[in-house]
Amino acid sequence: MRLWTPRIGRVPGLNGRVLLFLCHSLLFHIALLGIADILLNFYLVSIGYDTAAISLLQSLPRLSGFLIGLPIGLIANRVGNRRLILLSTAGLALAVATTALTYSLPIIAASRLLWGACFGANQVVKPPFMVTLTDSSEHTAQFSWHNLVSMLAVALGSVLGGLLPLVISQALPVAGAVDLPPEEMPLAYRLSIFSAAILLLLSNLPILALGSAAADPGDGRAGFPMWRSTPWRRLLRLTFPLFVFGISGGLTFPFFNLIFRELFSISDSAIGSVIGLGWLVMGLMPLLNPAWEARSGRAGALTALMMLSAAAFVGFSLSQALAIAVAFYTLAIGLRNTMQPLFQPLLMDSLDARFHNIASSVGLALWNIGWFGATLSFSLLQTAIGYRGLMLIVALFVALNGLSIRYTAQRSPANAPPS
Repeated sequence: MRLWTPRIGRVPGLNGRVLLFLCHSLLFHIALLGIADILLNFYLVSIGYDTAAISLLQSLPRLSGFLIGLPIGLIANRVGNRRLILLSTAGLALAVATTALTYSLPIIAASRLLWGACFGANQVVKPPFMVTLTDSSEHTAQFSWHNLVSMLAVALGSVLGGLLPLVISQALPVAGAVDLPPEEMPLAYRLSIFSAAILLLLSNLPILALGSAAADPGDGRAGFPMWRSTPWRRLLRLTFPLFVFGISGGLTFPFFNLIFRELFSISDSAIGSVIGLGWLVMGLMPLLNPAWEARSGRAGALTALMMLSAAAFVGFSLSQALAIAVAFYTLAIGLRNTMQPLFQPLLMDSLDARFHNIASSVGLALWNIGWFGATLSFSLLQTAIGYRGLMLIVALFVALNGLSIRYTAQRSPANAPPS
């Protein structure tokens, strides 16, 4: 039975099926990349873990995401993308809840591995699933709308993540709890993170509501027999920029809360607001992607935008005043985030539809291994060159990301400049 979905007029990239998917993405990103992500490091610090342990725990999801990346793309061809979105989201809820309910390092490490495996599976199947919701001519606009909703959700989730422990601490029936600083309130952190797990489960409801209203390209397709017919050399060439993208992301996003705390000595709630502002800019900036694409093509626009982002990371590294640092921070990550809404349709439109799941798998595997290596080395690099020196290293990799797109992207009508 085809479920009713609302009409959205003729706005490019939007229709009723996309709207339901955006509802899922809104709840998903508030919970996982907003509340849970902003609080994880603070929770780990509050229960006694140092930077080295946190760096290890932050790296584990990328390792499991890398290991599951390629197999999950082949499996998706058998079981269906929609079903994997539902299962992986439920698995993420379990992983987040487990992290919040224990102080044990081995159990937290296991939950982080589950976190990465489920997140990896989720991210592999979403781009191929999304491109079935609109026509190919609307993919850039559709991915930009999705990016906006996702980033706004993370911005809201980051603010909520900064405020929730303080609100919960005031409600705890513990004498004097309201006077405790956030780093001494692990119970408040645990309850806040657990609330994110519940919200993750609720995010599955819009995907369930899609029902048969959305085509699922995974259902009934060949899985492992495609291995020999896949153009692996071409796939690796097209997806290599995601490896570099993962390195620059792994050196920054898991640690921005610690970076602002150490460099500027501001409170958790202030950090949540700053990071939320950054996610807001990350959502708004890619709305200009269709204009940049029309002017320079997807590959050309991405190269220029990554160079500008690298310059902003240099500015962030050199900033001594908080206001200037925040301005460069938001500009750097906003420009850098134009990568996903432009690159994903560039990758999908460069390949036959039967290779979309595998291409998404390869790209995510490369992104995860880059992120894994970066987060694992964060503690050593931070000790050797400090947080400001690290931002210069990040700027270098962002610039390399732009160059790698320039020299590896396939030239086609989808990414070439208009004549």
